[in-house]
Amino acid sequence: MASVSSKQLARATRVVKQLEREIKPFVNEVAGGRFVQAVLDGTFPIEGIRFVHTNHYHLIVNDMSNLNVYVAKARDEEEMLFFHFMAAEEKNHFESVFLLNAALGLDAGTVRGSEPHSRCLLRTNYFSRLAQYGTPGEIALAILLNFPVWAGGAKREAQGLKRHYGLGNPVPGTDKHDTDILDRFEGATAGFREHATKIIARDLADAANEPRLRRAGLWAAEYEAMVWQAYYTEGLQCGNIAAPEVRQ
Repeated sequence: MASVSSKQLARATRVVKQLEREIKPFVNEVAGGRFVQAVLDGTFPIEGIRFVHTNHYHLIVNDMSNLNVYVAKARDEEEMLFFHFMAAEEKNHFESVFLLNAALGLDAGTVRGSEPHSRCLLRTNYFSRLAQYGTPGEIALAILLNFPVWAGGAKREAQGLKRHYGLGNPVPGTDKHDTDILDRFEGATAGFREHATKIIARDLADAANEPRLRRAGLWAAEYEAMVWQAYYTEGLQCGNIAAPEVRQ
């Protein structure tokens, strides 16, 4: 990777921390949102939860496709290895979603043959746009800021699934649990943050790139929140329940 000075790295760190503060509303919106709360209460229909994680499969498949493009966009060996690492983690997600779906009573062949819902793919489709037109720094920042929004909902959803829906069990013949996809992949490690920040710092070497970087990160977080809104409204329809109106 092209040399990144300590000054550039410090600036990138400040930008990331500032954006993490700015996305707090999206983190809270998902973690305290209507879908997560209904699962925590045990009132969300099981058909709706199946809808969510059928679409979760399609989301992961598209994310895996995006990662292939990220690797190709890498500007050097270090960036390539960073995105290869992300691809390996996404493969873990891919395998784990089938364990969750099986515990929900979903057949793998049926899930593969299903049609995704467009609103559930908003975030991953935005990442497809970044794959085509974004820089490695924009992509790394978008991934980094997407983590806390997704994790805030996933971990709490797992709590509800264990409490009310009979999940959270060991999967026979493996060392995994059926909810691993939700409560084991919940955040960015220190090593991941360090590598992502270096890639972001490289883009920030040109100050003119900062608005594009900020937009990529903020939109990734906002699109993730939109997906969780769709989980609630569209999932309720699977259970033949109308979403209540929200009073302004």
